[in-house]
Amino acid sequence: MTKILVVSEALGEPNHKRGIFHFTRELIRSLAGDGHALTLVVETTRRYRKLRRRQQRTRLLPEDSRLIELLALYRYLDETDMNSPIMRGGLRRTVDWFKHKLNAATSLEFIIAFLRSIHLLPTSVKLIENRTEGLEYIPTDLRHLELFGDFLLEPGFYSYQDTSALTRLPPPRVDARDYDVILIDTPTRVAIQRRPGAKVICVVHDLLPITDLKLDDIATRLFLSRLFTSVNQADELAFVSNYSMNRFRALLPQYAHIPARVVYPRTRFDVAEAPLAPVPTAIPARPSFVVIVSNEPRKNLAAVIRAFRKLPEADLVVIGYAGGANQARNLPKNVRFSGYVDEHEKAALIAGAHGLIMPSLAEGFGVPIIEAFAANTPVLCSDIAVFREVAGELADYFDPFSTDSICASVRRVLAQQEQWRDRIRARRAELAERFGHHTQARDLLSHRAAPDVAAAAAALAAAMATFNGATAHGV
Repeated sequence: MTKILVVSEALGEPNHKRGIFHFTRELIRSLAGDGHALTLVVETTRRYRKLRRRQQRTRLLPEDSRLIELLALYRYLDETDMNSPIMRGGLRRTVDWFKHKLNAATSLEFIIAFLRSIHLLPTSVKLIENRTEGLEYIPTDLRHLELFGDFLLEPGFYSYQDTSALTRLPPPRVDARDYDVILIDTPTRVAIQRRPGAKVICVVHDLLPITDLKLDDIATRLFLSRLFTSVNQADELAFVSNYSMNRFRALLPQYAHIPARVVYPRTRFDVAEAPLAPVPTAIPARPSFVVIVSNEPRKNLAAVIRAFRKLPEADLVVIGYAGGANQARNLPKNVRFSGYVDEHEKAALIAGAHGLIMPSLAEGFGVPIIEAFAANTPVLCSDIAVFREVAGELADYFDPFSTDSICASVRRVLAQQEQWRDRIRARRAELAERFGHHTQARDLLSHRAAPDVAAAAAALAAAMATFNGATAHGV
């Protein structure tokens, strides 16, 4: 049994609507299934202190109760309104962002994190035993937290890291001397105190904050600060695709000596055959397709909406936060915006669709693709390298810049529904081995990661022009 400390902003702050959350959630399930002992670093804030004071005043709970600490994990359920970005304008969101940062920077938690970072306060390990069975209700999206044995509470841990990067302050510290493996599920600005022989594994999902020119300089600066802090401490790197690994080696060849491996994102993928599509009735159901997006130009939602203006015979369901796209004038009547949905509803929408569309211009992997395969749903996606790696011959590809190409892809899939489903069904065992969460822990912890000197040298030679160009522009 390996003792693993998980440093995850997606789970420990938390921000549960990101692709990183999906990757880490499935990884935790796989690690727990293999019998490893898991501890999660959890940020505590003012709300946690209020809960503690309330307990001390009222004494409603026993003196040794740990429920109050566990409530800190679910605090955002009371504080976050997932519909608020849709209802608020850009100025209001900007003001709210500054208020949030100001409140964080003036909090006791921030001061404690800063004093620890400069070694004026010791890193005090406060482990809380996981007793989630004491909670009356655990939301579906949070059931994975039951798999942790303990939670390591750290004041302002994740909130402090970005401020420290922007203001050139030292990174927050965490005491990990009691663990065999420290897993950082995405580049994070953290100084790790560990014992000799302990291994730090950092997962890199993509380099889009560097390569996406639509992002502002602050976002790029924050990402680079996180990346360099994590990678400089890493004993191994894990990438979510060969595409991401090759991009990393091309842009940052100075890290080619660090052992690296590919650990694909996973989903709950049963080897047993997925349920067959519903038997058509006398009047066929109206075809529908789903697309899963976030408010980023690279998701290319506008092109799909334009395409469905030319496809009155089919509906499009947009899942996720689509920015202002749902408020645009003259939207096609066959386009519906569902907003954020929970995991079960998302799975049902994918399983009931005639196809999943992935129109992205750039991705590190593309998790919805394997979710569609798990549901035996046909996949239509942009003809980009990473999607070819993930989907291979099991997807219909289109030019993401051409609405006519998207329309043609939709019509091909509509005309060949059963052929596409049969192809996926025939490869189900292979897909389950490659993308089922039961194999993810094995791929992460196996002892086969080693510096690929030849590949690294080839990548370095081929990428010097690209890298020199990037550094010339300040990357």
